[in-house]
Amino acid sequence: MIVLPSPFSEISRVPLMYERPADVEILKRLTTKLSCGATFWIKRDDSNSGLAGGGNKIRKLEYVLADALDQGADTLVTTGGIQSNHMRQTSAAAAHLGLDVALYPRDLVPSNETEYSYAGNVQLNHILGAEVFPVDTTEDKVVEILRTRGKQPYLIPSGASLHPLGGLGYARAAFEILEQEKKLDVDFDTIITAVGSGSTLGGLVAGFKLAENRGLLSQKKRLLGFSIGYRKADMTDIVLCIARTAATKIGLKAEDITEDDFEISDEFLGDAYGVLNTTTMDGIKELARIEGILTDPVYTGKAFTGLLSMAKSGKLTTGTVLFLHTGGQVAMSAYPQMK
Repeated sequence: MIVLPSPFSEISRVPLMYERPADVEILKRLTTKLSCGATFWIKRDDSNSGLAGGGNKIRKLEYVLADALDQGADTLVTTGGIQSNHMRQTSAAAAHLGLDVALYPRDLVPSNETEYSYAGNVQLNHILGAEVFPVDTTEDKVVEILRTRGKQPYLIPSGASLHPLGGLGYARAAFEILEQEKKLDVDFDTIITAVGSGSTLGGLVAGFKLAENRGLLSQKKRLLGFSIGYRKADMTDIVLCIARTAATKIGLKAEDITEDDFEISDEFLGDAYGVLNTTTMDGIKELARIEGILTDPVYTGKAFTGLLSMAKSGKLTTGTVLFLHTGGQVAMSAYPQMK
């Protein structure tokens, strides 16, 4: 059972994940193959819910949608790239809660693959009953149309990250990880995740800072995010802002969070956001063929490739490393070049 300190424990949350914590398991064969001195584990947030494949956005939506319901909203409005995992998970959560959902996707990824426009998350959004507006329709236009129908729209920014409650899901996940450490009798020195819109890492930063503040950490953890869309300086600013916003809601001061609480690497951005390169394809295949675990072409594939590079180059030689798998594999069919 996850026990949150006050005032964090009083914030409204609508359960969307399985009642049990997302599984944590050791990557035995990978650890043996890399033989670099570190031990590697994985947290399966890619399978944390039965809602259309789950994923990290589900955690964030537990707090965001509690607010939407409190405000009497009947339609969720959000955006993202054409193959957005966030739009798919929002559509699934809306269906689960009996809400409508309106999506206005943006064309963020240069792709010559015809499958990109209709497979993967795009297909699932339609199956889930989302109303999908033409690419690059503005938010104002969507809201205007919905209000003329008498709807009560609730706006969620891309990835739910810049929503005031966007960081709380992973602040809570930090306490979940601490409980799992006790159960497994393990202490994760380093936690690695992909960083896109910022609230997965930002939430972890705030959560572990609160745990540290309350004397629940034996030692400070290294929190490392591999950016998949922004250069290091910009991504650092985004994560810092989200972490500080979350901090003020869970019992900390904004100034309690500093850049020293996390690290950002932009070495594995590849050519651009959402563009799959050979290096990432090789990283995806390596985990798949050693452990039978699939990552995705946009987020976890790039982050795990970064982890592999660090291990093979001698930058991860000791300790226990936890890789946070945030999901996204359902988009793989939109990348037919991945084979």
